[in-house]
Amino acid sequence: MDLDSIGRLFGLQGKTAVVTGGATGIGRESALLFGKAGASVVILDINMDAAESCAAEIREAGGSARAIRMDQADPGSIEAAFSTIEADVGPIHVLMNCAAIYPRANFETVDTEFLDRMYAINFRGVFQCTQEAVKRMKNGGGSIINISSVTSLKAGIYDNTQYGMTKAALNCLTASIALEYAEHGIRVNAILPGGIATETAMASVRVGDPLRGPFLQPGRVPLLAGNAAPREIATACLFLASDASRFVTGQLLAVDGGFLIS
Repeated sequence: MDLDSIGRLFGLQGKTAVVTGGATGIGRESALLFGKAGASVVILDINMDAAESCAAEIREAGGSARAIRMDQADPGSIEAAFSTIEADVGPIHVLMNCAAIYPRANFETVDTEFLDRMYAINFRGVFQCTQEAVKRMKNGGGSIINISSVTSLKAGIYDNTQYGMTKAALNCLTASIALEYAEHGIRVNAILPGGIATETAMASVRVGDPLRGPFLQPGRVPLLAGNAAPREIATACLFLASDASRFVTGQLLAVDGGFLIS
């Protein structure tokens, strides 16, 4: 296989890639990389200024991109966004479910309102986005990439129980939909990031109350001393979005610098 063939194998030419939460962090970095790989990128986010900025950067680099406002906590907003994509852009080949929130809270003080919002965005919204995608992928196949977390498998940070719970549910969704829709050529996988230095992650560190837990102990991330950059997750997502992973489905891929084995 020559370099051109390898490039095509890992490329996204002729494909439409939808990235939820694509305005910032891991979503933004992945959207930019998908654009460089040849995809027509659709960024779904509630933060339209940042989403438009990301889309403009992709276009300035010679790619194709547009931003559509979507509130992942609002079922009507999700349905409208995917209808717009179908009408204005065309078939969806890749869906990356990245939008999420992770406010930390002490277990004893978490109330139902807090839990309901976390569930609405981190799981129910992802569930509905996946529903909308599989309806549109059934005739041509596609790849769905869910951004989960290593905390879905292994508790690592204090005051983070509710976040890990939503991501554990996402792992189950990943495996179940992968099994049910394999016959339609739809692949579903999850990336489990370790500590990633995104804006939202840094904002979750409260003043005077630094992050605590085994994840932060020296030596628990064998490959590096601190948080990784979003690019480390984006490159793994490109692999799962491309034909290079055409025989991979139902998998939970930890991109964590070795945390889960430490």
